[in-house]
Amino acid sequence: MELNNELSRTYILNKEESAQSVAYALQEYLDRKKNMITQTMRTRNGYMVQCKGDVSAEWTKYLGMDAAVSVTLEQKDDRLTVAITTEKWAEKAGTALLGIFFQPLLITTGIGALRSMTLPADIYAFVEEYLHTVPVSETPVTPEAPEVTKSAPEVVICPHCGSENRIGSIFCKNCGEKLEKEKTFCPECGAELDGDEVFCPQCGTKLH
Repeated sequence: MELNNELSRTYILNKEESAQSVAYALQEYLDRKKNMITQTMRTRNGYMVQCKGDVSAEWTKYLGMDAAVSVTLEQKDDRLTVAITTEKWAEKAGTALLGIFFQPLLITTGIGALRSMTLPADIYAFVEEYLHTVPVSETPVTPEAPEVTKSAPEVVICPHCGSENRIGSIFCKNCGEKLEKEKTFCPECGAELDGDEVFCPQCGTKLH
């Protein structure tokens, strides 16, 4: 996991939690569990937790004692965004209230050490365990609309040439013949006929 680029995740907060409570819980975790030098500051948009190793820390040997991992926690409504960067350790006495400026680390020799650090993963794991939640996606996934299969329009087959015609057509578009046959009936019993019978299928009367 590279630390020379900013890492960011967003979480949904429950009503009992806030950026402030998460920040101080994270500071305590880094102090007691990770044995790091820590400080928490109020910023314009939330809180900042900084941590650095002591003289015995391997990555401190590469980056110097003024190198720090900065975790910003910004809350908007019920969403908490947690971002991790590497910056210079901020001396509180030299920072302006609510307008803290941090200088990014641009030490080439330290990039290799930063890439091998597991601290960002540990920080996010702690936040997720503390909040009992997982990060949410900032890009909502839009479900694909089901493909609508258009049914073929109903047609009328011309009895003379076999061409397809629209429903409601009276004459065939190809041969001009009338599409609907005139109804015929048996003169003896009145049964409806198809028009090509020689004998009535009902009474047997000869029709032609």
